[in-house]
Order: sequence, then structure tokens, then C-alpha cells
Amino acid sequence: MSAEYGSIAEGSLLFQEQYAMAQSQKNGWTKSVNTWKCITVSLSATRLQVKLHGLFSLLVKPFNADLDHVILINDIRSVVKKRNYFGYNEISVVFSLRSGGERELLLYLKRGEEFLNLLNSMMS
Repeated sequence: MSAEYGSIAEGSLLFQEQYAMAQSQKNGWTKSVNTWKCITVSLSATRLQVKLHGLFSLLVKPFNADLDHVILINDIRSVVKKRNYFGYNEISVVFSLRSGGERELLLYLKRGEEFLNLLNSMMS
């Protein structure tokens, strides 16, 4: 997905949080992968980017955790806050895949309310 949509330029950022967590709901394996503080979530007017970073990401990436995504805002079907989790807001993002079907990512953000408000305002 990432290569197809490009990345978010620094000047176009509306929101960014490094050291976040994420969990793909693709299958049982991806649900079990721990990404403690090795995810960067970036939001622009046209894209949401979820990306592994740091040294720990080198350990996670080979396991196909389904955590590198550039998602067009128009492809996002829903975004909702589920719960608070040890000081993080758990945000569910459901989006359409270009190959068909949908995928859900759970994002764990310190500034989840800000992210949720921004994204909801862009989708309305």
C-alpha cells in the first residue's frame, strides 16, 4: 500500500504521534503482535499513514504484522474511540482495501481525542 500512495510530506502534517502502538485486525497472528511505542501515526488532509519505526520495528517487520499503511482519507469507512488503555486512547480505523474488502487497525494514541476529532471533521 505504501508505495502506491506515497508518503506524507512534513509541511502537510495536521497530526503526528510517534511512539504510538497499533494492532492490525487482519488475522489472529497480526492481533498478537506487540508494537509498544514503535509506530508513527501521521495525518494530512488527504492521507493517514501508519508506519513502524525504530529498532524494535526491525524485529517486527519480518513477521508481516500488517502495520505499514498509507490510507487515503476517502477510503476510511469509520473511526471510533473504543476505550482507554493504560493512558492511551484506543481508536478503531476501518478502511477499504484497493484489493477489495476492508481492514481494521486499532491505534493506541496519547492524543487520541485530538486525532479522532481531526479525522471525523475531515470525513464529514
